[in-house]
Amino acid sequence: MKRSNLIGNLILMGLLLFLGLQVQAQQTFKLSGVPEIKVSGTSTIHDWHMVAKDGIKGQASVSLENNKISGIQSLVLEVPVKSLKSGKSSMDKNAYEALVMEKFPVIRFQLLEVNQITGDLIKAKGKLTISGTSRDITMDVRYKLTGNTVQFTGTHPIKFTQFSLDPPTAVFNTIKTGDELNISFNTTFSQEINP
Repeated sequence: MKRSNLIGNLILMGLLLFLGLQVQAQQTFKLSGVPEIKVSGTSTIHDWHMVAKDGIKGQASVSLENNKISGIQSLVLEVPVKSLKSGKSSMDKNAYEALVMEKFPVIRFQLLEVNQITGDLIKAKGKLTISGTSRDITMDVRYKLTGNTVQFTGTHPIKFTQFSLDPPTAVFNTIKTGDELNISFNTTFSQEINP
């Protein structure tokens, strides 16, 4: 075999091996445990919050290297509007009506790109869809990798009007909700193990 062919074959084998290692490093993760999505806001009488824990779905494709996240290829999180609970049925009803739950029953977040990963901090851009309106948002997310699980935590401010929604009101408009909201999340994803 000619020397040039041998070198070419070695380079090709090295490239294939490198690509194979890259593929192996990319893992599929699925939402597990008891996630918590919290929406907090204000009103003319008191601050309030609603928490979702049930029915949330999520999946991610994550690259790992040396017990750190080296990249996230995809991540989707879906939260049923009806899973948001305040502890007060009248408030829940007003919130569901404001979010047009009957027509748009799911709040969805889809990762668009990861801008930077430094230590345990991820700077990312994603598309948040609420009541049929999508907006691109950028956020800082903390992560913790433990064995086959990764925990994501963070907060992000949004507004009702940002998603073409009117802030909810009650008691013949005498109680009004503020436009500003804060979304916080604490989610754990577990690596899917192929049999």
